[in-house]
Amino acid sequence: MAELAHNTLEKSLAKGVATSVWLIYGEEFLVDRSLKTLVGNLLPGGLSDSSCEVVEGDAELQDALEQVSTFSLFSSGKVVVVRDSHIFYAKKGENKELIKIAKAFEDGKMRLAARRLAQLLSKLKLQFKELSMPKGLDKIKGLAEDGQVPAWLGEVSAWAAANKISVPEAMDDQSLVERAIRSGIPAGHHLVLTTDLADKRKSLFKAFKELGCVVDCSAPKGERKADKEQQASIINDTVNGVLSRFGKKMEPRAIKYLSDMVGFDLRTLSGDVEKLCSYVGENPNITYDDARRITRKTKQDPIYELTGAISERKAPAALACVRNLLANETHPLQVLAALVNQTRRLLLARSFLQSPQGQALGGVRDYNQFRSNGIPIVKAADEAMVANVESWQASLAVSKKKTDLLLNRGGSPYPLFLLFQNAARFSMAELTSIHALLADCDRTMKSSPEDPTVLLDRIIVRICCGDS
Repeated sequence: MAELAHNTLEKSLAKGVATSVWLIYGEEFLVDRSLKTLVGNLLPGGLSDSSCEVVEGDAELQDALEQVSTFSLFSSGKVVVVRDSHIFYAKKGENKELIKIAKAFEDGKMRLAARRLAQLLSKLKLQFKELSMPKGLDKIKGLAEDGQVPAWLGEVSAWAAANKISVPEAMDDQSLVERAIRSGIPAGHHLVLTTDLADKRKSLFKAFKELGCVVDCSAPKGERKADKEQQASIINDTVNGVLSRFGKKMEPRAIKYLSDMVGFDLRTLSGDVEKLCSYVGENPNITYDDARRITRKTKQDPIYELTGAISERKAPAALACVRNLLANETHPLQVLAALVNQTRRLLLARSFLQSPQGQALGGVRDYNQFRSNGIPIVKAADEAMVANVESWQASLAVSKKKTDLLLNRGGSPYPLFLLFQNAARFSMAELTSIHALLADCDRTMKSSPEDPTVLLDRIIVRICCGDS
């Protein structure tokens, strides 16, 4: 019937989109906002209306489908919401279910944690009693990111047993929901399913789109220019949505400052805008200075932002990234390892640029030219490197292993283009010296009481300022 972008939902509802089944998928904050908008349109009391039934996850999916498919004794309609469903998750997504169980446990929601664990065990074809056996524990460890048994597992399992939570019968949830949709929902009833992940290739997704309405709340997570532009647009929409509720306006550079401090965390961003609206009181305008007084940095700078700042020799940005990473409990040796890895990549790229093949590129100023002419040259150099490494391994009678001395790692050629541009900022002698300095820093960090933060600051300044 329809597929809508999240920012067009309100207007579409105003025009009278008539359907009984809804799928809302994508970024959590946008999904929650769209869900409130939708249910608020369907029922006068929104999600808190007595005619709205909300179930968390898929543990009670079958009961939810029975509720929405049963004719009501009253004339008013009924809305059944299956919130935070994992119905589109493939097996590789089951580790995400562990994360959500852990979150429910940490929030003190033991019943929700136990039900989600029961649903996961159903998919794994396990029972609670098998979690004390090697067979069950091995399956759980195989899903965990660290390969360990989650600390909460014993407590949640014991709570489930004490409260008679049982593992539901294994079934194909997608087929179950699709059958319910195609069989038809009684007039006045609505089924709303929300998820962070939706596979458009699946028959279930096509059924929602054909017989109901799909609301796309997805947001790009990448670092490409197009992704950044779309993220900026979503951030502006989110900020302006809050401002309109309070009847306020905000300076563009104040919005930019908020984005820099918070990152693409829409829930935190929305909360910070609400705080600013309260802070300025009757004043209709929020200034850059207001934002600076109230907003605190919560964005965790990922490692790649640090390595990017180092590659571009931007000392202030690199130092700020290190401070933020350490504040968010990234170990100093992890930061140092990232610097070493990036230096090795820059050494490899700089060496290539000085080779006959690299000189044949004619520089790395034009991306389109590099993409069409440069990539084949790089691929040929990588193939020669693989042949050399295999020859060395054969002559030394050692087992074959993949080499990490390749420049082209697949995907978009743009990161490789940037790597060459950054490598051109350094001389080969500088990079060799920097690599030696990093090795000294590693030894000092492991063997002396000197503050790791001071060591990292010192090495960053020397890398970025050329004092090596």
